[in-house]
Amino acid sequence: MKTLDEHIRQSGIYKAHRGKKAQYEKLYAQFEALEKETGFGAKRKVQKALDAAKDFRETYCSEISAFEEAERYLKKVMQGHFDPKKLPPVKTWQSEQAKLIADRGKLNQQYIAIKSEISEAEQICKSVYSIMRQEQRQPHRALEIGR
Repeated sequence: MKTLDEHIRQSGIYKAHRGKKAQYEKLYAQFEALEKETGFGAKRKVQKALDAAKDFRETYCSEISAFEEAERYLKKVMQGHFDPKKLPPVKTWQSEQAKLIADRGKLNQQYIAIKSEISEAEQICKSVYSIMRQEQRQPHRALEIGR
């Protein structure tokens, strides 16, 4: 269940921040396209585009880093079945998680029932041992009284 929780959490991060990553990539692509241009004012346009990309990266650094970390995690987890254009199978994971939670509830009820049965059996054993000790003591008392 912890694994599924982590899968769902990472896919949520991936979904939430992929727009910021796409915007940054778009700004950087504009910079690269301008970098190939020559002519009057080309260097200034290039520098302006680079500054815009850097500013955006600095502003949204934590979101972009979280997205990249989530993307690496999901690629590792899904082992080749990860498509960056599609979202991970979150609904499948959530249904599996719900099933595991239901199973855990059933097992917990069984555990509680068995635990109470064991408690009753231990109480019966204690009572039996107590009765046996009392019976062992009574014949000795009878002998002492007879003397």
